[in-house]
Amino acid sequence: RSLDDLTIGPVISWTTERMMAHKDAVLSIPGAKVLFGGKPLDPSSHSIPSIYGAIEPTAVFVPLKSMLESPKAFEIATTELFGPFQVVTEYGDEDIDSIIEACERMSHHLT
Repeated sequence: RSLDDLTIGPVISWTTERMMAHKDAVLSIPGAKVLFGGKPLDPSSHSIPSIYGAIEPTAVFVPLKSMLESPKAFEIATTELFGPFQVVTEYGDEDIDSIIEACERMSHHLT
């Protein structure tokens, strides 16, 4: 990914600082870990104004059980940044009730 070919670009609705704080909040969920990315873009590599977000494409793994443990954890894990940030989980056939619960908890069904 690169700014040169526009496969990375600014996020106009979240600042870099806010996205990093959100990443840290997601990582506070037990068992969460960064799969890739998770850092601001090198400031010397772009001229994106600080009022916008500029982070590496990022994926954070959150265990399904941990995500569902509390309303706060669920809210954090399902907050949509509309940027290069995704929360990843895994599930199996034995988790169908948890998947249904997660789907029913989502207010906008965006994530």
